[in-house]
Amino acid sequence: MRNIAKLSSLRVISFGALIVFVTLVAGCSKTGAAVAPGNSQQGSPQAGTAGRTGAGGQYGSRRQAIVPVQATTVQTGLLSAQREASGVVAPVTQSQVAAQVAGVVKSVPHNSGDWVKEGAIVVQLDDAQLKLALANAQAALDNAKINLQIGEDNANQDNPKLALQVQSAKSALDSAQKFYDAQKALYDLGGLSASALDTAASQLSAAQANLEGAQAALDQNNKSGDQTIAQLKLAVTQAQNQLTQAQLNLQYASIRAPFSGQIASINMQVGMYVGLNTPVFTLVSADREISFSIPPSDASTLALGSKIAFSYSGISFPVKVSQAPSAPINGVVPLTAAVPANFKLAYGAVGSVSYSISVASGILVPLAAMATLEGKNYVFTIVDQKATRKDVNIIGEAGITAVVEGLNAGDVVIISPPPGLIEGTQVQVVVQGQPASGAGAPSSTPKQGPGAAKAEGQP
Repeated sequence: MRNIAKLSSLRVISFGALIVFVTLVAGCSKTGAAVAPGNSQQGSPQAGTAGRTGAGGQYGSRRQAIVPVQATTVQTGLLSAQREASGVVAPVTQSQVAAQVAGVVKSVPHNSGDWVKEGAIVVQLDDAQLKLALANAQAALDNAKINLQIGEDNANQDNPKLALQVQSAKSALDSAQKFYDAQKALYDLGGLSASALDTAASQLSAAQANLEGAQAALDQNNKSGDQTIAQLKLAVTQAQNQLTQAQLNLQYASIRAPFSGQIASINMQVGMYVGLNTPVFTLVSADREISFSIPPSDASTLALGSKIAFSYSGISFPVKVSQAPSAPINGVVPLTAAVPANFKLAYGAVGSVSYSISVASGILVPLAAMATLEGKNYVFTIVDQKATRKDVNIIGEAGITAVVEGLNAGDVVIISPPPGLIEGTQVQVVVQGQPASGAGAPSSTPKQGPGAAKAEGQP
């Protein structure tokens, strides 16, 4: 609607000459000298005189003037619009490398701006104490292994002795049981006193108690040995872990590049103390991409792989969207675009990203043909060489083109209707515009620049 208001002032200027022309035609008709299009004769009925009275030489009626207009044939198509956003050349991967151990910087083999390969040492910490810690961890592991071996040897030595004691107690119990049985048989025959039988019973009970004690000692030794061995094995595992940590700490003293790239900055100098997790240097990858942001309303039109353009210093590079649109951040949707292999612009170079969005699909009409009255939009079409008003509904607009409802493909629409044009006025097309396709405007309009609309439809 704003574009329609802007075009209203242009119509007055563009068709001022047409107003003068219509005024002259009307003036000539009063004197009987109007000239019909395509006829050079004057003063004859064919030249515009009709109903002349014989006596007074006056006209009984006047011929209606033919209004010259510009027109175009509208067609169905898709209206798209060009958008631009600011883009910056950025590395695909950027990492701020931190120290994984504390220490004093011993050397810095590289400088900011150097290109390094993956694994190259960028900062070296003093590792003397770390080497000593590694040696101590190795000694602790060796000691734990020795203690485990001793525990296993002791368990192996005690078990046979206790097992032999259990076997001896079983034999004693068996002998005591046989003696008691023999004594009991004599007692039953009356050949043994009660006191003698009680003595045999006491010996049997003692043998049973000895066996139970020996078996308990063996079981306790086995249980204790298993627990002791388990503790000794755990001590070996802990010592092994400490050794592994000491080895890693020694490796971490050499702070290396996690991938091949360029050193963007180094935060440390020789002699400085580096704490755990302190950022030491920043590394960026050699691969580049374009980083830009777009409004949320445009995000749905730029899917992963969409072709767009990045312009820098007058040079345009074809790029593709390499990141699917996500949720807005601070009111905009961040995106990235992959660059071609020959793209060599420096990091931080700022240019413009151009992309196209779909506005609407339908009948394409130049905004110059639109008019508004009492809140309703309408256009003039040409039917039987007469201006015919048709109300339309704008469903989308971009640049100098609108998509409307209320017209049919093939309708001839008057562009920039002359002021005062009413329905039924006889018109003659003096400038035939091109259909609203391609750039979304008739051929008589200037060439569009960045940000203009584009309509793709039938010619």
